[in-house]
Amino acid sequence: MRRITTVGAGETRQLTDLLQNLLVSELLAPSSRLWVLSPWISDIVVIDNASGQFKSVLPALPARPIRLTEVLIDLARRGSDVRVIMRDESRNAVTGQRLTDLAPVGPRPSLLIRNTLHDKGMVSDRFHVHGSMNFTFFGQRVNQEGVTVVSDPDQIARAWVEYQNRYQLP
Repeated sequence: MRRITTVGAGETRQLTDLLQNLLVSELLAPSSRLWVLSPWISDIVVIDNASGQFKSVLPALPARPIRLTEVLIDLARRGSDVRVIMRDESRNAVTGQRLTDLAPVGPRPSLLIRNTLHDKGMVSDRFHVHGSMNFTFFGQRVNQEGVTVVSDPDQIARAWVEYQNRYQLP
């Protein structure tokens, strides 16, 4: 288990690097499922591919920063059950629309609207990230946040049971 706390004084490389490392590891060996829970969500940059160093992982994308929706769509195409659980808020519309528009055919992430959602996190077969951070620009780069990363299989399994009970598809 690892805890990251940001002080709200601008971007912290710890959170940015954490998200990049976890999502690149997912692209290399996709989990059977990956869920993102965020009441407010933006299409944030999650992989710095500006110099093309991830070309072998994302061959279809040019050398530029890679956004959350692009990674989630790619994981769905690679066979992961990707779900994004969010509130029905106007600020979430762009991300929801991109998940739909960028993947008009073939596998794509499922969107679940839960207007009472307050959980924030990302869970896969290998990790569970949870804490106060929404997956937004302000959550990633501006606000004071506390995020815990868990890799213990027992704790991950408990998180899956809890999330499945709360957020099953209708």
